[in-house]
Amino acid sequence: KYQLAFVSKKENADLFVIGPMMHKIQCQLINRENDREALKTILRCISILKENKSNVAVFPEGKKSTDRYLLHHFRPGVFKIAQKANVPIVVCTLRGTQHILPNAKKFRPTRIRLNLLEVIPAEELKGVTTVDIARRVHAIMAADLGAENVAED
Repeated sequence: KYQLAFVSKKENADLFVIGPMMHKIQCQLINRENDREALKTILRCISILKENKSNVAVFPEGKKSTDRYLLHHFRPGVFKIAQKANVPIVVCTLRGTQHILPNAKKFRPTRIRLNLLEVIPAEELKGVTTVDIARRVHAIMAADLGAENVAED
């Protein structure tokens, strides 16, 4: 019944096939170089949740790196979305994403595994800093992925 709106860096909207698709799936573009614009995206996501228009998915690392298949340090600001909208956080991990591009080049399908790990109730987010929430979510995900899949940044 409900859609899933992703938060993505604004640069992704310029990608060939992905950009137009992002607009169709309610993707919320965030400008990581401009705090005021980033805040507008966060407020828009809070509104989407409060109005029950969609659920919002974020990748809290908010960066690309050479070892992009490792779990990196989180940007805590995105957790303000759940806190202000008074909604739970559903913690998940993805496995198998490193095979997407190599398989796509050969027109092969890729199996991606989504692990639903924990739901942190909205009540547990009250009175807690977003830094503490980020640490908690990161620890849950790191435990699932294993130390070999967690970056030391």
